[in-house]
Amino acid sequence: SPVHPAISIEIPIYDGTNNNGGNSGGDNANHNNDDGSDGNDDDGTSNVYTSLVFLASGRECAVVEIMYNPRLYSNNRRSRMNHFDPNDLDEDVQVTLLPSPSANNGSIVIGSPRHGIATLASPILAAAGLMPFTTTSSTTTSSAPLVAILTSDGLVHTRSPSFISIPLSTIEVGNRPNDFFTLQALPNKKVVVGSYSGEARLISFREDTVSDLADRMMKLSIDAFGSTGFPRAELAEAIGATFSATSYVGPEPTTGARNIFKQYLETCLGLDTSGDFGGGALYKRFLYGYNFGDDGNDDDNSSTNALMSSFAASYLSATAMLCLVCTRLSTPNSTLANRAAKSCATKFGVVGDIQQTGINAATVKVCELIAERLLTESESTRTLPPSSGIATGKNGIRLDMVEAASWLLRSCGQHERSIAILQERMKNPSIRNKAFVDETPEAAGDPRSSRRATGWSQVKYDSHICTHLGELWSSGDKQCQEFVLNSSATRQLLETNPTLGLKIFTSMLPQNEEQWLNQIDNPLLEANDTSTKIVDLLKSIRPIVPIHSQIKKIDITLGSIEVNNDFELPFDSGRALAVVYLESAIGISTGRPPVKSLNNAEKNSVVDIHNELAFLLLEGVLSERSDDEAQVDSDLGKIYREKLRRLLGWHSSKVKPDQLMHTLPSSFLREKALLLGQLGRHEDALRIFYFDLKSLDLALEYCDARYEKQQAQNKYELVKSYNNGIMSKGNEGCAYLPLVRVALESDQESERGISAAIQVLSLRRENIDRAAALRLLPKNVPVSALARSFLIPALIDSESQARRLTVTASLLRAKYVRLKKSLTEAQIKSQSILQNVPALQSLNLGDPVYASNPFKARPSNISTLHFPDVTITKHFFPRYVIIQATAAAIDGMTLGNVQLVVAESSDEALLPSLNVPIKTLPPGITGSSWCVLAASPQRLDGTAILVTEMHYSILSADSAIATSLEFERSFQSSTSGRSFVEEIQDIEIRRAEFEG
Repeated sequence: SPVHPAISIEIPIYDGTNNNGGNSGGDNANHNNDDGSDGNDDDGTSNVYTSLVFLASGRECAVVEIMYNPRLYSNNRRSRMNHFDPNDLDEDVQVTLLPSPSANNGSIVIGSPRHGIATLASPILAAAGLMPFTTTSSTTTSSAPLVAILTSDGLVHTRSPSFISIPLSTIEVGNRPNDFFTLQALPNKKVVVGSYSGEARLISFREDTVSDLADRMMKLSIDAFGSTGFPRAELAEAIGATFSATSYVGPEPTTGARNIFKQYLETCLGLDTSGDFGGGALYKRFLYGYNFGDDGNDDDNSSTNALMSSFAASYLSATAMLCLVCTRLSTPNSTLANRAAKSCATKFGVVGDIQQTGINAATVKVCELIAERLLTESESTRTLPPSSGIATGKNGIRLDMVEAASWLLRSCGQHERSIAILQERMKNPSIRNKAFVDETPEAAGDPRSSRRATGWSQVKYDSHICTHLGELWSSGDKQCQEFVLNSSATRQLLETNPTLGLKIFTSMLPQNEEQWLNQIDNPLLEANDTSTKIVDLLKSIRPIVPIHSQIKKIDITLGSIEVNNDFELPFDSGRALAVVYLESAIGISTGRPPVKSLNNAEKNSVVDIHNELAFLLLEGVLSERSDDEAQVDSDLGKIYREKLRRLLGWHSSKVKPDQLMHTLPSSFLREKALLLGQLGRHEDALRIFYFDLKSLDLALEYCDARYEKQQAQNKYELVKSYNNGIMSKGNEGCAYLPLVRVALESDQESERGISAAIQVLSLRRENIDRAAALRLLPKNVPVSALARSFLIPALIDSESQARRLTVTASLLRAKYVRLKKSLTEAQIKSQSILQNVPALQSLNLGDPVYASNPFKARPSNISTLHFPDVTITKHFFPRYVIIQATAAAIDGMTLGNVQLVVAESSDEALLPSLNVPIKTLPPGITGSSWCVLAASPQRLDGTAILVTEMHYSILSADSAIATSLEFERSFQSSTSGRSFVEEIQDIEIRRAEFEG
């Protein structure tokens, strides 16, 4: 209108790469590239430009976003088809930003005011987009965009495009009546205001302090809820608001004020999904009190930093207030409340003792009070309009509100109450199983109405509780772990869903061999002090869920030591739970590699855990036997027995054999044999298998298990020795020789013993020590008895292995030669640059003064056929002369220790100081050697003459490969091959060359 003309200005957007001080449209537009390229496609249609425009007229103002995207909105239909892919955009963006292009709008799309239209108290005279603080580098800080507004009452406001209705700061510049009318932005958040009388004022805006944020939130809370509609005193103490803000008397609370407060908190907490115009990083400053950095990225320890920050109380209080305002809207927004509380809990991580965090007692009180309000609202019976999208029933309960209260309590460390409120509601079947459907007549007649259920299934509840308790346990906080062990929720979950309940304690344990190897700094996870408490808890559990499937029929051979993974232990008792936990803790069920050698203290703590598992398995075997069949294992008992045998035969077993030996029944011969093996009495163990059980197969499988244990131990020792740089060798003998000796001990059936020994040699000829085994056989055994079953196959295997190793060695040598050649060429190339030579870098050469033109070196005598092609360049420095001899071998020869040596100098002002030779110079490669002379230019009289020689050796192919490639060493190492010394023409050094 003529009275209040329209105002349109662009608000600068800075993404950390733009440091332009102007505010013109093209210079400050934000350049985005959806495909991550550099924005320079051949057709010039890849860049996306986004601008923020502030519009005002009279007392009303708004911020709109303008986007230019040629790929999506080109008027050329064929170009659109080539570049447009709807899958590249989110669904919301497709709906909002994909109108049909026309000749009018072309490639430009103007969005509607996403945050509404704000109405100020006085008409707007001028506005300017503030420019953030700049640094000495080419980047700017990650400050959010701001706009300064001058109104007719002489006030200058700063406002954020993300919540344009809320003034961040207000400064009075004009008198009554006001004659200031114009506003212009300057760098570093400064503006200059001009008046009709010619007066001007410079205003500098500072960053918000913690006190500013606290006072603003306090006043907005009073505007939204009134003086008594929220925990006013607790909030003031929690965020540290000033007395003036706490005693502020606002207007009567309205729905509009609550919507403005919600919008403000959404942006401050980083929850605004509709687009916050670059203000998304504002929550980081609100939480941490500073900007993270130019990139705006969190670090790896962001959860710990957030929780320990002194601003954690403010952030948590703001989250609680957002949850409260969601309950006071005309249509309660349980989804936003739940999302806000969950986001806060995620950023904080596990909150243990609040005394060790930045959260104060007042903040906890605020959260508790607002959580109770959420619970009350969840059971509210007020009817919502069909368009709300929130479904309720006559006796319905919105579990989104309950979940929000749970997350909020978790954020302030009230884990017991957080779990209890969910338990109370899930115990009520009418709540747990109710499908909450909007039963209003309007919704029943509207097919578009959202009539969805909002209840929780038992699976979702169990998963939520398991995740919560698991995070508490994995935090390592003693107080949290004690709560998990004593919580009724833990017992309930273990009783109703044992598989999920065990994950509370096992989720933090390694699940495969690779993860166990990464635990090399803490290999004794099973020796944790809390392991005993966990086992005691699990043994006291009585699962109430039935066994879902019958125990499968299993074919257990007497020689089987490994248990089949298809036959899991059913969780029908606390014993089964304890067994599964201990197997995971010690790593027998997750592929743990051999454990390092333990000292006495470590070994004692581990032995107790392993003994506990062994006795539990033995108890399982005995308890599953019936009285009438005391020697027969049931199907479940067979599983326990196989697990016991697997433990006793495991390579990392630390069971104390003496204690378990006295407990074993006399019929447990295999278990006794395995214990004897742990004591190192392998022949005694094999006698039980071979004589008592009369089974060569069992004896062979015992030896196989011992052999595999040796291989695993050797692999572990190899990795450890490689890391430590010390090679070690196993001391244990052949695993199969004791069986040969035991088989030959049968006096009464000597033929049987010899036949068994030959059978062992035949079946394990690839792994057995063949020579030692043959020496054990009686001398009267004919060669024919061994030829067909052992000697001939062993000879064929040996020859085949020799051929394989020969081919492998040749391939590895060829690969080694190629790598050596590549390394030599790379080092020679690096040595050809003066600045890259380590020996020259240590001389403190200073700035170069002069470099001569290269000239070819000529031998003083008749040239030999093998003299390399040498070019010489002189480099002058203030205190040194460096002569570069660039050489190339000829006639396919490989040269070694190629260097130029100054044999004599005519002036004492030039003295040889250092030589850097070319250690190896392959054919066709050009390299540089360096000769350094210490110089005193002021003492140099005219021209100095240097008598120089070329030293080199001709290497054979093997010598060339074996020559040391450590170029930084001096010329002292000896190399094979014939050495040559060729005198070349003298080199002149003039004093004038030191002057450039």
